[in-house]
Amino acid sequence: MGPHRLRLPSYRGNGRSDRRGLGLPLGCTSLRPMSMKKYPSVPDLAAAARRRLPRFAFDYLDGGAGDEKGLMRNRAAFDAVQFVPGYLEPRGEPDLRTEMFARPYAMPLGVAPVGLSGLIWPRAAEYLAAAAKKAGIPFCLSAMATSSIEKIGAIARDHGWFQLYPLADHGTEKELLDRAKEAGFSALLVTVDTPTTRRNLREIKNGMTVPPKLSLANMSRIALNPTWALATLAAGPPRFETLTPYFPPGANYTTVAEMISGLLARSIGWPEIEALRKHWSGPMIVKGLLSASDAEHCLAIGVDALLLSNHGGRQSESLVHPLDMIDEIGERTRGELKLFLDSGARSGLDVARAMARGADFVFLGRAFMYGVAALGEAGAAHAVELLRLELEQILGQIGCPDIASLPRFVAKEAGPE
Repeated sequence: MGPHRLRLPSYRGNGRSDRRGLGLPLGCTSLRPMSMKKYPSVPDLAAAARRRLPRFAFDYLDGGAGDEKGLMRNRAAFDAVQFVPGYLEPRGEPDLRTEMFARPYAMPLGVAPVGLSGLIWPRAAEYLAAAAKKAGIPFCLSAMATSSIEKIGAIARDHGWFQLYPLADHGTEKELLDRAKEAGFSALLVTVDTPTTRRNLREIKNGMTVPPKLSLANMSRIALNPTWALATLAAGPPRFETLTPYFPPGANYTTVAEMISGLLARSIGWPEIEALRKHWSGPMIVKGLLSASDAEHCLAIGVDALLLSNHGGRQSESLVHPLDMIDEIGERTRGELKLFLDSGARSGLDVARAMARGADFVFLGRAFMYGVAALGEAGAAHAVELLRLELEQILGQIGCPDIASLPRFVAKEAGPE
């Protein structure tokens, strides 16, 4: 029986928040009443996550490449989008629903793939997959996940999408995709924007490695964050569960690091994308392209959508933001290619801004992870609810009846306040 036949136990939630390490009052199983007051925005969740996590874990989540000016430009790109309201328009309750790949979704946003999420908080992928399923939005599982394909597939079910870093061994790559298909993942994201190892100065200073090593400095930082330490101790150290079947039994961190380096294909070209398109029978999205000519090529070979992305400013501080390219890419592909977007969205308002500029769907990674890092399992649902409330509020404020109508409310040229 090959690794793609592997079956791990399904997650069985008990309907209650996991209170281990959450710091909840005794008897409190729901965070919503107090968390909406204490954590009314994603930045509030980020601040709580900073206090709760060891520095190396928070910096892995929060940091960007180089001098981190890319993070600032990502923020500025969203802030530049402004709306012209229609206050006397006929109005009712804003309709946030949308459809993608013949499937209905409650909102035009999803959980972006986050590698090594278990380092940030144990079982983060499981919590987010469950919250996404319940909320009616897609959850994207990273190939570098710390939960297995089979486990997350059982949780996310028809709301699961799978993200792949192309592998050097095409046999292993196809086996991985077959496992995803068997587990129920409906769409494939192929990430192409990591040809080099990133230079994150925070990680370099922290001695952060993938997989992480427990240096003396990091052990001292862990001691200062007992909530994270106890939760991690209870769950066990994070492992790349998605790729575990391809590691030798008893592999240590050094062996795993070497194996991951050997598994990943650093050089990716059109032949690899075309081969993946032929093998994967469902919707396929290419993640990380920002060139209009590349978008045209994707359309020609049958790719269904692009996830326009600068990898959230994590790979380089010098890459253009997707919002700066979406008009040109949309014109060149004549609306025949669905255009998704990530890279810095932190609120429902940001989701509306991206949709108004032409995005068909918006994905957020850090925003959801801040929620889990701050509040554990309950933080996953809290982050989803924050984004829903913010998205609903901005549509109501400007008099926009539904998601599809957002482009007619955007200011053509945003000027100073």
